[in-house]
Amino acid sequence: MDIAGRVALVTGGGAGIGRATAVRLAQDGAAVCVADVDETGGRETAAQIEARAGSAFCVRADVSLEADVRAMIDSTVTELGGLDILVNNAGIVATPAFPDAEPGEWMRVLDVNLRGPMLGTHYAIRAMRERGGGAIVNIASLAGIGLGPHDSPDYAASKAALARFSAALAPLRETDGIRVNCVCPDWVDTPMSQRTRARMTPEEHAALVPPGILAPDEIAEAAVELIRDDSLAGRVMACWCGEPRSLLPVPDWS
Repeated sequence: MDIAGRVALVTGGGAGIGRATAVRLAQDGAAVCVADVDETGGRETAAQIEARAGSAFCVRADVSLEADVRAMIDSTVTELGGLDILVNNAGIVATPAFPDAEPGEWMRVLDVNLRGPMLGTHYAIRAMRERGGGAIVNIASLAGIGLGPHDSPDYAASKAALARFSAALAPLRETDGIRVNCVCPDWVDTPMSQRTRARMTPEEHAALVPPGILAPDEIAEAAVELIRDDSLAGRVMACWCGEPRSLLPVPDWS
């Protein structure tokens, strides 16, 4: 897909990976809707895009709420004329995590990290069908890859489900011209990551956080790669610190 002239929507676009992705898509010629529950951050991102002669506007949206998700899709279509690209980036982590967090706290993690992208994808598909297709990228995490222990089981479970959800939608390329893919980053230098690392002891930090932490721009570049490559659908891209990004192999179920 050629990004120039397209319409994109980025959730969690007020900071971190979302901001980097929104700015990058605008630089590549897309008109961008920046959605975030933090309206101030979203407006700052939109302002950065406009300062560089890009086209953008901001909408406040809590992606865990169906009405908000439906409204952000409708606003994008109304303001920008349609929808071609969706990046489901909004995500949170609970502190403390499961099982020490109260059920409402870890359920909120599942609602934002999994329910949100599923709602976004649901309503985006309807809008993209009107355009003859589109591209959706879900931002998950390497926390959801593999079967090892994790210090935030609720977060890891939500990201594992998001990666599997993305892969399961591969047939949409053939039926609707809509490609759904997923990026799974390692540690990224975002405000959420910075808060998590600030709570760690030096020993915990050394054990969990690799050297050479990823920049948000690197994840934006991964998302752009998946958007541009029309051959990719239902694929999961791993972004390890200090290593080239790579597509995870597709299991052979035969």
